[in-house]
Amino acid sequence: MKEIIYSLTEIERKLLRSLAKIDKKEIELEEAIKVSGLTEAEVSRAVLWLENKGIIRRRCVDTKVYVPTKKAYDYQEKPLPESRLLELLKAQKKIPIGNLPKHGFTNEEIAAALGTLLRMGLIKTVKENGRRYVIITDKAKSIKTLGTEKAFRELLSKEGISLSKESSELKLLMKRGLVRLEAKKRWILELSELGQKVIAQGIPEIEFIEQITPEIIVSREWERRPIRWYDVEAWTPKIWGGRKNPLKLLAEKIRRIFISMGFREMRSSWVDMEFWCFDSMWIPQDHPAREMQSTFWLAQPNEGTLPDKELVAKIKEVQEMGGGTGSTGWKLPWDEKIARRCILRTHTTATTFRVLGYAIRTGKLKPPVKFFAIGRVFRNETIDWKHLCEFHQIEGFVIAPNLTLRSLMGYIKEFYVRMGIKKIRFKPTYNPYTEPSMEIFAWHEKNRKWVEVGNSGMFRPESLEPYGVKWPTIAWGLALERLAMLIWNIEDIRKILGPSVELGWLRNYQYPQRVFG
Repeated sequence: MKEIIYSLTEIERKLLRSLAKIDKKEIELEEAIKVSGLTEAEVSRAVLWLENKGIIRRRCVDTKVYVPTKKAYDYQEKPLPESRLLELLKAQKKIPIGNLPKHGFTNEEIAAALGTLLRMGLIKTVKENGRRYVIITDKAKSIKTLGTEKAFRELLSKEGISLSKESSELKLLMKRGLVRLEAKKRWILELSELGQKVIAQGIPEIEFIEQITPEIIVSREWERRPIRWYDVEAWTPKIWGGRKNPLKLLAEKIRRIFISMGFREMRSSWVDMEFWCFDSMWIPQDHPAREMQSTFWLAQPNEGTLPDKELVAKIKEVQEMGGGTGSTGWKLPWDEKIARRCILRTHTTATTFRVLGYAIRTGKLKPPVKFFAIGRVFRNETIDWKHLCEFHQIEGFVIAPNLTLRSLMGYIKEFYVRMGIKKIRFKPTYNPYTEPSMEIFAWHEKNRKWVEVGNSGMFRPESLEPYGVKWPTIAWGLALERLAMLIWNIEDIRKILGPSVELGWLRNYQYPQRVFG
């Protein structure tokens, strides 16, 4: 018993002493707050701790209570209509009903006041000279406060009145829309057998040391006051500290690899125009990638501002007729309005062409150059084990003389080898803006299948013509989440990103030695 009493906190002891004074085995939570003088939060904490110690039991009782409606608060600062009418009649004895609006009554208030007072026998109506009058009765002269007024003020002063304490006045107020019934949970606190023994033992007025501080130790205060006892073997929930998301960790590793290979990092915003995402790289304006099934358009802002007119004119010329490349172009009228439309970028290649447009074309940077980017992209995909509506791409491009398809394959293989992935193969594919083009596949050990991890190619002359780039340019876009699937042998991409991520896995994932050393 001493161990239990010496382990009680100050608010637990205060609550138990209050319960001992009222000498009840059970009490409502609201009443416990009043008798203890503690705040609601303090009582709630104390009850939870006492329940864990087996001293108090809680039970919930569903009940219904009368509560004021929104309409009721119109009369918070003024009497109800029947009270106002009664006071008016006490002064004037008789009033024409037609004159009541002049005294500040609405039609609804007149009906409510007359109905209530007539029902109570406090007024009567008479007809004189073709007019209807309301007259006070003798019974009303001794009434100081109406029953409806008393019930109404009591209701406003409390959080609610229990259905068990209903009255005819409350029912009347409910018919008038001033009161409604509301379901409410009541918490009942009940002392257990142990709790009764603790109270019978008596809760001593002891000032415990709650926390050991250097000052307590140096002053030897612990010799004069007892230290509150703690159960060091009590169960406590595990606290999860902050940890890097594996995609963040992987992005940092990728960044270090590309920088060590002589690349510079480039960035651009998530919201971009179709101009940079499609037109600038020679994707036609009727391409399926621009349809609602693939792209997210923005309502606000819905349009952006195109770059300088010279570049826009060159893009238009190459789109429609091929420009000076020898190509015939797409032979379609090119529309600036379509190019200005704002979208969530569908690939980080938009970042590449911004660098070509604002740095390479203007002479701020001169080839040879190597750039990379790691960024989020958005596509209207059907979500499955390897597709998400938002994911990350690893972008890269190189401009240098004598680059070939073999150079492209070499860069990509070198990157994946440094990531600890050696089983890589390529497959020819079609892209509007690269030729030749290759899809990149890597072997997934757990799924026992080749998984597409990226796309690549050599930019076509039509893609480079507007920017004055004469040297061969190789480029790639790699999937960050699918790379993570390979490294951690994850079977489903949704495990690592999106609303259905596995928190347990994120808290406990390991660092593969072949990648992170």
